[in-house]
Amino acid sequence: MQNRGKYLLVFVVLFLISLLLFSLSKVGILKLNFMSGIFAPIQKEIHNSFIQLSKLGSNSETESLKEENRMLTKKIIDQRKLTEQNKALLDQFQQVSPKSLNLLPADVIGSPGFVPGVSVPELLILNKGFSDGVREGNAVVLKNNLIGKVIKTSQGTALVYLASNNYLSFAAKVGEDKKAVGVIRGQGGGEMILDNVLLSETLKVGDVVLTNGDIDQNGKGLPPDLVVGKITSVDKNPSALFQKADVVSFVDFSKLSNLFVQIQK
Repeated sequence: MQNRGKYLLVFVVLFLISLLLFSLSKVGILKLNFMSGIFAPIQKEIHNSFIQLSKLGSNSETESLKEENRMLTKKIIDQRKLTEQNKALLDQFQQVSPKSLNLLPADVIGSPGFVPGVSVPELLILNKGFSDGVREGNAVVLKNNLIGKVIKTSQGTALVYLASNNYLSFAAKVGEDKKAVGVIRGQGGGEMILDNVLLSETLKVGDVVLTNGDIDQNGKGLPPDLVVGKITSVDKNPSALFQKADVVSFVDFSKLSNLFVQIQK
């Protein structure tokens, strides 16, 4: 504040001098050429003083407030993200299946080709990779819902095919007795089909579809009893060898942020 007062005083004095010289020149007491010679440096000092006053107000007060606002906004965003992660952890570890001790928390950091409101995600990139214990073939889950399968890893990231990706297929089972077995085939656009189900089996709209389990000797693959989704329609043709059904996930793939990778301990 002292510096600001100093510059303000200088500015006022120089301004009054310039005003006096200008007035004298207008009444003819000072010649224009003589007046211009001494007025130019005074004008320069006035201009510099004004700039200094502007900088003082901007840098010391306004900029300080802006910086505090930026820091506060960052803290709010960080706190909100931490709250979401803690909630996801609490919800997940309250689940009985899959075993929580084998789950690695991960954040979604990318979804190639996904345009909100236009398309549905087919791929996800997670912020956990080979160095964190993630391997190709690991299941990615949210609570007891199957989200997808890891298909590629780097040291710090993992690429995941969502369950509806048309390059992904896996064994599944249906019904309370879990005797109706088929194959889930991703159709893209968030859609799945349960295919290759024997005609003798009974499929109903609303039936819950679960993973049948296909883990190999190396520990790769999907564990059993993860929820894939529910049947929305059934296509049963008596002349066909198999019946099939449309399946939709209980999870909105476009809103995923905090997930879990089932790793081998």
